Amino acid sequence: MLSNSTFVSSFSLEHTWDINWKIVPSNAKYDRPFETKSIKEQKALEAIASVGVIGSAQLRRLFKLDKKRIKIMVGRKMIVRHELYRNQRLIPVYTIGKAGANRVMPTYIENYWLEWTPEEVLKRLLFFQLCYLFENIKIMPAPSPFIGTIEMKKNPFFVYVTRGKVDDLSMFLKWQPMTERMIIITENLNHLKPIEMYIPTKNLKVRAITDELLMSDNPYFYCFKKDEEEYRWVVE
Repeated sequence: MLSNSTFVSSFSLEHTWDINWKIVPSNAKYDRPFETKSIKEQKALEAIASVGVIGSAQLRRLFKLDKKRIKIMVGRKMIVRHELYRNQRLIPVYTIGKAGANRVMPTYIENYWLEWTPEEVLKRLLFFQLCYLFENIKIMPAPSPFIGTIEMKKNPFFVYVTRGKVDDLSMFLKWQPMTERMIIITENLNHLKPIEMYIPTKNLKVRAITDELLMSDNPYFYCFKKDEEEYRWVVE
């Protein structure tokens, strides 16, 4: 099992986080003629609508949108720019705008992001970090407490992200049937102990990855299965 006590994730709550949310007036105008006809923009808008927020670097890497195109999308109110700070260092993040939502969402809640803490934003940014590991995926919504769904070869994977506590997932697994495949992102596998009992008893299809592995040059997943006399997280 990977162990590196000196590693501190870029997405850890050990850092000091602040966020400046942009508030969009309810009477703000937007122009329908500016709606995108670009496939890259369309996929980006669908992904943001499904998950809620994405980082600037993630927009560029996953959807091949350069800084100029992102700025245009902001100007046309397809996306909304906000300022996330880690230890006073700026990280631009983006939510879906009213014009962008017009094509990809049946309903749109104005300023939906205002209820999110920095922790909730970090979970969503980690979701998109996970997407770096795969090709030809489709990003879709997922029920709470999951952050989103990654579909690969028509197989959906519900993605759960924890920054330490897993109370919401534990409660979900206790009361809800779960047949879908699941991927969990965690800083430490020890954080998953409260849900371990459900994995064999409910025959859950779970893969886990740590922040450190997610950002390494050689990422891999753990699965929870019997190793000799007891269940434990082992390399898949």
